[in-house]
Amino acid sequence: MVNFQRNLAVVIGINDYQNQIPKLKTAKNDAEVLANLLAESHKYEVILITDETECKPTLDRLLNLLEKQLPEEINKDDRLLFYFAGHGIAKESDRGPAGFLVPQDADLNNEATLLPMQTLHDRLTALKCRHLLVILDCCFAGTFRWSITRLATVIPRKIHKEHYDPIRFT
Repeated sequence: MVNFQRNLAVVIGINDYQNQIPKLKTAKNDAEVLANLLAESHKYEVILITDETECKPTLDRLLNLLEKQLPEEINKDDRLLFYFAGHGIAKESDRGPAGFLVPQDADLNNEATLLPMQTLHDRLTALKCRHLLVILDCCFAGTFRWSITRLATVIPRKIHKEHYDPIRFT
């Protein structure tokens, strides 16, 4: 078994959104249950950020976490688990689908208030941890993969039935 110097989990769950964004029912609870499980059963240090924690899951708080707090705290022999439960959205871009996490204080009419998955990817992969696991429990979490690959083919603006016929769900 690999020994890590430190096991850290960042667990974020947002139910109560501002700016007329629909509320969720289970994201906060899922985050709290996961945080407790990781702390009690797996001895993780947990940074829990929800609607009810002192530090709210706002864009400024999430950017501060990714750009300042984690780079200062994470070492090369650490393990990091990053979990986000809340709203996610996707928008078209010239490089394919662009995904965004929706912070608690986001305004869906203002893209500058969203957290791009590309930014999330770049900040997390820049950390000097030995092991990183990212779990995104939100709509359009699959667009996160576009932030880690180069676009090898042109993505059509319209997707027709023949584009997804080869995919079999079992």
